[in-house]
Amino acid sequence: MLLMVSVLMLLTGCVISGITMLKRGQRCLERYCREPYGQGDWMSETGTDITIWRAPALQAELIRGRFVDYAYDVHTHETACFALLTAGSIRIRMRGNEFMAHQGDLYAIDADEPHAGWAVDDTGWRLRTLYVDMAHLRQLVRERPGVPEAALAGPIIRDPDVAACLHALHHCSEINGSHLFRDQAYLSFADKLLARHVTQRRSAPPPGAELAAVRRVRDYLDEHLEDTVSLIDLATEAGLPQYRLFRAFERLYGMTPHAYQRQARIRYAMRLLRQRRSLSEAGLQAGFADQAHFTRWFRRFMGVTPGQYQRAVG
Repeated sequence: MLLMVSVLMLLTGCVISGITMLKRGQRCLERYCREPYGQGDWMSETGTDITIWRAPALQAELIRGRFVDYAYDVHTHETACFALLTAGSIRIRMRGNEFMAHQGDLYAIDADEPHAGWAVDDTGWRLRTLYVDMAHLRQLVRERPGVPEAALAGPIIRDPDVAACLHALHHCSEINGSHLFRDQAYLSFADKLLARHVTQRRSAPPPGAELAAVRRVRDYLDEHLEDTVSLIDLATEAGLPQYRLFRAFERLYGMTPHAYQRQARIRYAMRLLRQRRSLSEAGLQAGFADQAHFTRWFRRFMGVTPGQYQRAVG
């Protein structure tokens, strides 16, 4: 019993003196306990539905969503991604393999790690996702001995402790509950994750003329988002035959040059939307031919329209 009370104090931020408990921490715990994995008032909704918000105190972006008849094309994120499956299952393809995550599992993907995802069956999946820079998580626990500069071991993490911490901080951020509860859960999440679920970084490709050429092409795409670019243009920039460039680019970045260009355009548009630029300006400056084209690809990438994203995080 004493151990149980200690655990509750750690996870909820409750301070017990005699029989007195901070009411706010208790309310936050009660809210958390009313929404175990896979339950909650949002579960009765049909179709794909996504809520997204920024949490400045966490230096993170968060998503709660339900996905039906939905699939993610091969893409990467600018930060690490931690997604807790609260219902359903999802298949993930990355590193040349397929993985499956089920309710209660967490999948963790490093920044710039190419991956794709789709439902296992027609019921889809529900998740709570945290996007945060790994450097920030390491900073949270910098006093901890042996904090590694390492890669996530994932993609699938089956660790109830880590999952519970992520669920707790995510739910409390959404309802604007106890800041102490949220911060302690965040700290515990970072501590357990870095202690249990990292590995040595995979070695970078050896330097060489081809590697330098492919990186020039990537930079060229980043710098010419508004331009119409052909594979001939890229091959000329790289000084390589088209086929050789195409295969080398895909091997290094896990996606084709066209897929990378589309993703770079979406990322740039997201930055403009966070700066409160108009939807039309963001779409045009990011290189999309028209608003319909912009909206279609943004929604396919993010699950929400540009307007919904801007209202949530701008």
